[in-house]
Formats: sequence, C-alpha cells, structure tokens
Amino acid sequence: MKRWGWLIIWSWLLVGCAAFSAGGKLEHPNEAAGKLLEAKPLPKDIHLVALGDSLTEGVGDGEGKGGYVGRLVPLLSAEEGVRTVTVTNFGKRGRRIVDLEPVIAAHRKELGQADVIVLTIGGNDVMNVVRSHFLDLSRERFRQAREMFADRLDHLLISLRTVNPDAVVVLVGLYNPFSSTLPNIPEIDDVIAEWNSASRAVLSRYDRTIFVDIQDIFIDRDELLHRDEFHPNAAGYEQIAMRVYEALDQQKEWWVGSLLQ
Repeated sequence: MKRWGWLIIWSWLLVGCAAFSAGGKLEHPNEAAGKLLEAKPLPKDIHLVALGDSLTEGVGDGEGKGGYVGRLVPLLSAEEGVRTVTVTNFGKRGRRIVDLEPVIAAHRKELGQADVIVLTIGGNDVMNVVRSHFLDLSRERFRQAREMFADRLDHLLISLRTVNPDAVVVLVGLYNPFSSTLPNIPEIDDVIAEWNSASRAVLSRYDRTIFVDIQDIFIDRDELLHRDEFHPNAAGYEQIAMRVYEALDQQKEWWVGSLLQ
C-alpha cells in the first residue's frame, strides 16, 4: 500500500508541475497544448503557378531541371513550415505580354489556388521592336513600346488580382543578351534598365508584389548564356532562381507566414 501511495503522490506532483505556466499561474492542459501547437505549426503545402515566356518554360537549360522555376522548388521546400511545393507551369516560348490574358482566362482555377505566381515576360516584346525596326532602331521606338508594355502589365495585374487577391506575384525583370548583336544601339543596356524601371513602377501599385532585377547578373557574363546567345543556360537559370528565392525570402511572411496563421 505504501508503494502505491507514493506512486499516486508522485503522479499528482507531475500533473501539478505540467499544469502551471512559467509565471506560476494554473493552466488548463488543453490551453498548454494549444500554445504548443501555436508555437510550432504544422507544415503546409505551397502551390506555385508560373506564367510567361521561354524563360519560364526553361528553354536553354541543358540540365533539364526546368529552368529557374524548377530550381526554385528545393529552395522553397527547405523553408521551415513548408511541407511540399507543387508547380504548375504555363510558360511557353515566344509569348509576349498580349498573349498572357488568354492564359489567365483559361487557367483561372489553377491561378485562384496559387500561393505564389512567378512571371517572366517582356523579352519578346523588346525583340519585336528590334525585328520590326532593325534598320531604324532608336530610343524613341523602345520608349513607345515600353509605355504600351507597362499599360498592358497594369491590366495583367488587375486580371491576376481579380482571380487571386492574395497570392504573391513575382515578376522577373529583363536582362540584356543583345550587346554583341545590336551594335547600332549602344544604349541597349539603358533601354533594358528603363524597361525594368517601368515594370517595377507598375508593380509598386499593387500589394504583395515583388520585382526581381536580374540585369546585373548577365553583364559581361556570356558563360551564363545558352549557345543561342539569348536564353540562359543551366548556370544562368541557377543564378536567376537564387535571386528570386532571395527576394521571396525577404518577404517570407507573405507566402509562408500567412499559411501558418
């Protein structure tokens, strides 16, 4: 009987210790369990939707890892609180910004379920100016095209926000692969920078948007380009993926923190 008595007393002592908070206040066991769950939330799944042109498709990636989008997956999956990252990729070679509205309309369901939407667009719009006015290229030609692009980008973001008001929207900026192919436009670096500035200004009007500048990555770095001297190669896509991840990491509460609430 004495042995059982000591066991009962010891059990009550253990329960009593567990039932008091750090301040000595009596705490119900369910409340203590709730605080534990609140402090360490269960991992969540993230749905990433990719839109855009050949860079989103991953053209030029000799390793076949899906370009920068595919390389984002392990980086995002390693974040605390993330269980899985599911990717739906609607990137397609040759797309210009006028081609994206129909894509959004056709995939409203997938976009509406997205936690993160990543986007590359504009490179083919710049190339269209080059092809259409190769013999009389000028800064004015690019300025007119840039203003039209910015207006369409604004409408594109309205469409995305209509479908999904909460997703983080990431636009990857343009880089300059033209330095060796457009000798008659020595200011092409300035043209790309101005184009990126216009895109950044449009995104600044919308909440939960991120502009990722990658122009500096490819300056005098031909080793990061595919043999077509236009698309990134595997190493180039690795650099883009890391830059996008770093930008997302700075706003982690938008796409990880919100999932854990």
